[in-house]
Amino acid sequence: MELSDLIALKIKELMKKNNISIYKLESLSGVYTSTISQFLTRKTKTIRIENLLYICEGLGTNLSEFFSDSRFNEAEANGWLKKNLN
Repeated sequence: MELSDLIALKIKELMKKNNISIYKLESLSGVYTSTISQFLTRKTKTIRIENLLYICEGLGTNLSEFFSDSRFNEAEANGWLKKNLN
């Protein structure tokens, strides 16, 4: 699965677990509802790392815990060429 899709999925899961709406997440994180919504609905495939940090804080977690999910071990960056480092 593409990395940005996994990030969106993880945010949605944490929002559901904590019973937090997009509007509540805006007030907890300081990230605009439109920014969160566009990312979660996949209208945009990118998210600034600072915004993800603020969203994590609003969801009661941190980046380390967020990315400790084993699904991120298999994340792909579609559209990028992987360079052979040999």
